[in-house]
Amino acid sequence: MTVPEASDALDQTIKTPKKPLILSVATKLTSINWRDPTDRSRELSRDINEIINFAQLAEQAKIHNIFFVDHLSWFDVYGDSHATAARTGFNATRIDPLTTISALASHTKNIGFISTLSTVSEHPYHFARRVASADLLSGGRIGWNVVSSYIPSIGKNLLNGEPFPEHDERYAKTTEFLDVLYALLLSSWRDDAVVYDKEAGIFANPDALREINHEGKFFKVKGPGITEPTPQRFPLITQAGTSKRGVEFAAENAELIYIGFDFLPKIPDIRKLAHEKFGRDPSSLKFFTRIVPVIGETHEEAVAKFEVYKKSVDPESNLVSLGGVTGFDLSGYDWDDQVEFPDHTNGIQSSLEGLKKRKLAPTKKELADKQLESAKYVGTAQEIADQLEQIATDYDIDGFNFAINNYPESLEDIVHYLVPELQRRGLAQTEYAAPDGTLRENFNNKPGQSFLSGDHPAYSLRWRSGVSKEQFEQELEIFKKLRDERRKA
Repeated sequence: MTVPEASDALDQTIKTPKKPLILSVATKLTSINWRDPTDRSRELSRDINEIINFAQLAEQAKIHNIFFVDHLSWFDVYGDSHATAARTGFNATRIDPLTTISALASHTKNIGFISTLSTVSEHPYHFARRVASADLLSGGRIGWNVVSSYIPSIGKNLLNGEPFPEHDERYAKTTEFLDVLYALLLSSWRDDAVVYDKEAGIFANPDALREINHEGKFFKVKGPGITEPTPQRFPLITQAGTSKRGVEFAAENAELIYIGFDFLPKIPDIRKLAHEKFGRDPSSLKFFTRIVPVIGETHEEAVAKFEVYKKSVDPESNLVSLGGVTGFDLSGYDWDDQVEFPDHTNGIQSSLEGLKKRKLAPTKKELADKQLESAKYVGTAQEIADQLEQIATDYDIDGFNFAINNYPESLEDIVHYLVPELQRRGLAQTEYAAPDGTLRENFNNKPGQSFLSGDHPAYSLRWRSGVSKEQFEQELEIFKKLRDERRKA
C-alpha cells in the first residue's frame, strides 16, 4: 500500500507513534463476503446473538469501540436502480444499529459503541431521545458518527419525494441539528435537576429545567428535552468528511475524525483550523483511518486468503459502492472503457476528489479492482503491524478502524493475532483505562472525565449543578455570540 506523502507541516513534527493507539472495529451489520461458505456475516443482520458474539470478541482484544457503518437507503446510483445492489447483496439488507446497543451493552462491560446516525431526515427532538436512551442504558458507552448522508434515493424515500439537498445545504442543516442536540441534552436539564425525593414527592426540580426555544432555518423546538442527563451528558462526537464544509464542521465539533487514507496529509491543517478558528487544543482532535487486514500465519497464507476473497466478490458490487459514495454512475461504460470523471456530483466530494488524483481516465475495470483492494493490508500479523506502526510514526494519526471481509474469521484473526502483536509493541492497550467506565473515559485514557474536554466549543453549554436559570441564560447568550462570531470568521 502506497502511503501518501506527508506535508511539510508533518515533516516538522517529532515522528513517534502514539501509544496506545485507538482501535476500532467496523461493521455494517450486513452481509460481507456472503458467497464464501465459511462466512456468517448475514446473521449480523438478523440474529442478535451473532452481534453479541461480535461485540464480545472485540472486547476480548480490549478494542475501544465497535463502529457501526450505516446507510438509510439503497445504494442505487449505479444503473439508477436498486437491482444490482440487491443481486450482489451490497449494503443489503440493513438494520438500525441503535436498536442493538442495549443488548450489546448488557453482554459486555467496557467496549464502546459508535453509531453512524444521519441528520438528513430525522427530527432532532426525537433523535435526542433515542441517542440519550442508548447512553443511559449502556452506562455511557455511546458515540455518534455525525453524517449528513449522500445517497440520492433518500430524497425519494425519506423526504416525501423532495429532491435530495445539495452538499453544502446538508451541512448547514447538520450544523443546526447539532446545535439543537447540544441545547436539548446539555442546556435544558441542570446536572442536579433530578431530585428523586420520595418523601417530598419531587422527582425533578422544575426550576432546574428550561425551554430551549430554538427557532432556526430548519427546525423549531421548544424543549426541554424528555430524557434526564446521561452518564456522558453528550455522546462522543465522531465525524467523517474532508470536503471544505466537512473539515469546518469537524474542526468545530468532532472529538474523533475518520479520515480517508488518501487524505492523511490534511490532518495538521484540520488541527490548525480547530485551534485558530475555534480555540481548541489541537491534540484533543483524534484521527483514525480505515484498514482492512487480511492475516495469515505466513505471508503466503494471507495472500491465498485474499485471492479467495477476490474470487467471491462480484465486481459490479464494487461499482455499486463507488456510485453510492461518489454519486457517479458507471453503469453506462463497458469494462474496458476509459472513465472521465464529472466536475461535480452531489455525493461525497472528497471521494470524487481522491479518484481524480489517482489516475487520469482509468477504465471501469480498473476502478472496480481499485475499490476491491482499497486500504487492504495482506500479510502476517507482524508484517501488518510493521505497516501500521510506520503510518503511526509518519503521520499524526491516533488509531485505526479495522474493517473485515469475512465473519467471523477476519475478526478472529484481528483479535487473536494482530492486536496481540500491537500490544507486544506497546501500540495497543492491554486493559481498559476506566473499567466499567464511559466511552469518553476509555477513549481519552482519562478515568473520571466523562464529559467533553474544556477546550470544546460546546463545553460551556452544559448547565451545571447549583447555577440558577437566570445566571445560566446570561452565560449562554455570551457563549452563543462568541460561537456565531467564530463561525463567520
